[in-house]
Amino acid sequence: MMEKRTKLWRRKQGFRVFKARMIYYASFEREYLTAEGRHVPLHWFELAKTHWAQVYRSTGTPCSCWICRGMEYDRLEFKRETRRIIRESEE
Repeated sequence: MMEKRTKLWRRKQGFRVFKARMIYYASFEREYLTAEGRHVPLHWFELAKTHWAQVYRSTGTPCSCWICRGMEYDRLEFKRETRRIIRESEE
């Protein structure tokens, strides 16, 4: 039976994904540099409280740049995209 997808369900799913992201980031971000200059190891819920991590609550990527999206540069695709843009501008 399919469960109802209500606002509560969406909030729970959003938190579940956010928690998974924070656990993932905490797994390779071993230490956090504080304002005092100390390196402090962080648990995932401490990492979730930091200012820069708040953007991950609502979206998977903080911005649309190629670094944050995790895209790799593809020269062939870039050339195709450039040709398409030039063709569209000539019409």
